[in-house]
Amino acid sequence: MSALWIRALGPLDVMLGGEHISVGGTKQRIVLACLALRANSVVTTDTLVDALWADSPPSKPGPQLQVYVANLRHALEPARLKGVASNRLVGRAGGYVLTATGQELDLLQFRERVEAAEAAVAAGDIAEGAECLREAVELFTDPIFPDLADIPQLRAELDKLEETRLNTHQDLIEVELALGRHTELVGEIQALLSEHPYRERLWEQGVLALYRSGRQAEALAACRKAYRVFTQDLGIGPGPQLRDLENLVLRQDPSLAAPARTNHRRHRQRIDNLPAEHTALLGRDAEVDEVCALFATEGCRLLTITGPGGTGKTRLALAAAARLGEGMPDGVCWVDLAPLSDVPQVPPAIASALGLEDWTGADPLGTTTNFLRSRRLLLVLDNFEHLVEAWTVVADLLSVAPELRILVTSRQPLRIRAEYEYDLAPLALPRLDPPLPLPVLAQVPAVQLFLTRSRAVRPLFELGTGNAFTVARICHRLDGLPLAIELAAAQLRERDEQALLHDLEASLSTLRGDLRDLPDRQRTLSATIAWSYRLLSEAERTVLERLGVFAADPSVEAVRSVLDGACDPDEVDALLTALSRHSLLHRYKDDSGIGRASLLQAIREFARNRLELSDQAATTQQRHAEYYLRVVEELGPRLWGLNQVDAFHRLRADGADLRKSLLWACSPDGSQDMALRLVGGLWHYWEMVEDLSEPYGLALKLLSETPSAPPELRAPALSGTATLGWILGRIAEATKLHGEARQAFTAAGNAQGVAWSTLCLAVQAMERSDNASAERLAEQALAMPQASARTRVAALICLSRLAFYAGRYARAFDLCTETVHLARTLGDRQLLGMALTNLAESTEQKGDFETAEELLLEALTATLDLGAQANIVGYLESLAGIYVHQNRIELAIRMLAAANAFRSDRSHPISAPELRLVESLLADARTKAGPISFGLAWAAGQRLTLAQAVQEVLPSGAGKNDEPGLTQPGSPVILSSDLPVSAAPWT
Repeated sequence: MSALWIRALGPLDVMLGGEHISVGGTKQRIVLACLALRANSVVTTDTLVDALWADSPPSKPGPQLQVYVANLRHALEPARLKGVASNRLVGRAGGYVLTATGQELDLLQFRERVEAAEAAVAAGDIAEGAECLREAVELFTDPIFPDLADIPQLRAELDKLEETRLNTHQDLIEVELALGRHTELVGEIQALLSEHPYRERLWEQGVLALYRSGRQAEALAACRKAYRVFTQDLGIGPGPQLRDLENLVLRQDPSLAAPARTNHRRHRQRIDNLPAEHTALLGRDAEVDEVCALFATEGCRLLTITGPGGTGKTRLALAAAARLGEGMPDGVCWVDLAPLSDVPQVPPAIASALGLEDWTGADPLGTTTNFLRSRRLLLVLDNFEHLVEAWTVVADLLSVAPELRILVTSRQPLRIRAEYEYDLAPLALPRLDPPLPLPVLAQVPAVQLFLTRSRAVRPLFELGTGNAFTVARICHRLDGLPLAIELAAAQLRERDEQALLHDLEASLSTLRGDLRDLPDRQRTLSATIAWSYRLLSEAERTVLERLGVFAADPSVEAVRSVLDGACDPDEVDALLTALSRHSLLHRYKDDSGIGRASLLQAIREFARNRLELSDQAATTQQRHAEYYLRVVEELGPRLWGLNQVDAFHRLRADGADLRKSLLWACSPDGSQDMALRLVGGLWHYWEMVEDLSEPYGLALKLLSETPSAPPELRAPALSGTATLGWILGRIAEATKLHGEARQAFTAAGNAQGVAWSTLCLAVQAMERSDNASAERLAEQALAMPQASARTRVAALICLSRLAFYAGRYARAFDLCTETVHLARTLGDRQLLGMALTNLAESTEQKGDFETAEELLLEALTATLDLGAQANIVGYLESLAGIYVHQNRIELAIRMLAAANAFRSDRSHPISAPELRLVESLLADARTKAGPISFGLAWAAGQRLTLAQAVQEVLPSGAGKNDEPGLTQPGSPVILSSDLPVSAAPWT
């Protein structure tokens, strides 16, 4: 603390060098108090004269005032030499300035402590914020500036200071409630309420403190007492916040629960998507310890687990990641690179695993680096060997994210400077001569795994003197490779261990080198899989080979399709079951109840290699693409109507194979006609999943190569590509393509398509702010007799927006009302959400906030099943605007913060008009809440996932799942009972 300390937030007291000093009589004290009240600012002579003598100053007040100032200078700077200007109490033109710092004047220290608290809370350090606020509040002692209490011209300034003091105390209580200190606060809040009974915020804090202290009945009584105080004393009821709180207390809502007592530094949502372990990891305890220890080594940020295929690199990485994740505040992200085929696919795969699926055309690597920049997280990249040229992605991530740790599994190292390599050897093998005692042999890692997996198919299998040598020889013959051991042990379901060893000896030596392009270190594993393959019947082998054409887990129907003619269709199900018994695939049913087959990647690669060596590769690939084209042409039209949700989820389950089909169709070996049909059928799906960049690029190239394609194929592809371009912000290109689409639809004689393209051109004109052209084109589309129902609804939406922008609010409201009515008849939840949002905005403009909120909640629930997260973010921001108008400020801030976090983490764009609206809402909310309350609510909102934010705005108990796409709506989505057949807008 400085040698000088002036206390003015209570009876005036001055200390110098730790000793109390006298500053003179009453009038001299008034001078110092006035200067302290406005420290570091000029206090005019007139102000000081008025404060000293009010309406009866002496005939010459100046000299007397100068005496007081001189005395104060001497008191505050006793060591100042005569004739040396004062640095503490400085004369300025027209007045005087007291120069002081926060270490010298309590009023300035109070302001500094409040600012420090606001900064700490904004940074997420709530405990530090509480400490700063407590220090600020404790600087006050009653009464403040008592020497100035009777000076009328300073009354407003003192009242403002007193208000600031009380608001700061309320901020302190709010922060300490967030820290879980409710029990200690009850008495403090009650004492404040006795002095300030009309402060609603204090009542709310008191109710919350009582409730969290286990005094629910007293909390409810406090709510009702507050109501009586306001109605009887003031003639008005309390505000909505207190009324909402009473309802929450009545139903003992879980949201009132006290937070855990921590230091409350901000914790972002952890990522933890580690795959579940189906079986225990055996024989690798030492390896797990070593991998974790390497990460503890100074400077180790990248570790690559290398080794032959089948050594268990993935299983080791999974176990190590689970342990390392305990020390990672932001969690662990697992990325399986096995399904990928090209280096450019790596950044999108990482972004998707991080939950950044909807980057809407943004650079996925940039999105990912932005997300990871300030996070302490373990990123696991599994199966990197076939994408080793993507080492630049790893290097880029390490360079921008200093707290990031990366664990890679690969058959070869990345060979970059930051890399530590851990070469994983096969499981330890038993010695054969002399043989080990049975108890020792059973604990050898390779034998331990063999025994465990054997008992899974033969529960009574035991290690004894009669089979000990055979088991040891099997493990040696399999080189201790975990996958080989597991596959071999599965065969004990149908043969004994002696027969198994005999077959292994024969098959492995026979198959060595069968696939000549594989490196030596793969051949043992390949031979093991090939041996399992040799044990299959001819029909089973055919099925396994054809499964190699799939990029993900195919449905049974898809498998049957690519096997067309290769075996009896009625036997496919039994053949898949047989492969499952051989541990070559896993069968399951997805969320839609569709049976699927899942292969380990090593087995899938084996099957793919076998297929490529056969004469059926080209035919199988074509059948694969033809099947998924049929899926698209069956399900694509359903994306526009009542069966939209089911169609969307079924298409999403086959997303990897849809992509593979398109890539093949666009390749030199493919079919451009098929590719055009895929683009025309899939663009709306890509729009819904917001997977735009790659298909847009493929579609543009395809269109440039097929100018003479039949217009009935080209028109839908043109229209869909144009819409993708529009979403990506390429307005000029989108307008050009929509114009070409209209010409193609005209040439094809498709009047519905012409109407749709005309409407799309209207939207493009509105994007360019050419509202006159937009209105003309929308009216033209609406007037076309052949226009589809969706086209009519979309045209009305366009016209309603134009009317709203033009200030024709009554016209906009009427159009929005009609649009919602028509949208309900279509069953398209995405379109209905858009219509409801526009009607909500028009309703809000009329001042009917409750109805606007109901409309937005319906729009939200209409969209949830689709999981269209970008739309959900927009609804939350619109709801926040209503909450600001309703004075539900904290909820508004939380929603804006959650939306901001979503957009920031995913580099999700926001249009300029929307950005201006959001910034206006933020400014209004910050003003109404004050910096501390705003900071707390903002920090809480930033921690919310999108699903959690949705749960906060939906009616109580609306949905309890974790993902937006799975949440059950709280309010019913009202659709027409007489829905038409679903169809795209040009069919």
